[in-house]
Amino acid sequence: MGEAFSWAWGKFSQNSVPLIVATLIYLALAGAAYALIPVGGSMGSTTTTTNSDGYATTTANISASGLALMIVGYILMYAVIIYAESAFLSGVLDIADGRQVGLGSFFKPRNLGMVILAAIIVGILTSIASACFVIPGLIVGIFAQFTVPFVIDRSQNAIEGLKSSFTTVSSNFANSLLAWLVQVAALFIGAVACGVGLLVGAPLAVLVLIYTYRKLSGGQVVPLVPGGYQAGPPPGPPPGPQFG
Repeated sequence: MGEAFSWAWGKFSQNSVPLIVATLIYLALAGAAYALIPVGGSMGSTTTTTNSDGYATTTANISASGLALMIVGYILMYAVIIYAESAFLSGVLDIADGRQVGLGSFFKPRNLGMVILAAIIVGILTSIASACFVIPGLIVGIFAQFTVPFVIDRSQNAIEGLKSSFTTVSSNFANSLLAWLVQVAALFIGAVACGVGLLVGAPLAVLVLIYTYRKLSGGQVVPLVPGGYQAGPPPGPPPGPQFG
């Protein structure tokens, strides 16, 4: 995890502008979609009931238009999140491959249709597991964390990507768990910092995810230093002439 975070921070520093701007745009789009979701009185009428003890209970009655607007808002927000996941991960995979990236690199989703299907399947599995108890939902999230990277990077279908993710995590559970915890911590700290920290925390979390995915699945990532670092003996004076 030390290597993963060092690589993630180094690559974030080298590509901070496009990473931050792309994150800002996606957060703004998701926020705009969320703003469409009606809350409180905007959903319809409200009814206040006072019981014999003097306590008042207010019930919101959603109207047909409010319900329609809420559904549209959730669909748009979910669409932004899935598009962002596909496009942003594609850009970070370009970073891992050593390609030059710009802002546009994070708005070119790969295999979007299959990513949508994979996200739906993972979402359903996580929801079912969470309905039983919180812990099973977290376990599904840990084992499925590499599903979308497999779908994008290796053009696998949704089921193959899910199976590959479960296999990879099963074979490297300790490192996969640590990677997942680091991602959650980066997002949590970013959210606590008035949400502004997500401009750094979210890209760092994705960079850690891609580094861990590539390393644990047998892939490669470009080193921080061009050409990489080759271990060898300490430098010394050049060898003298050899006499036979």
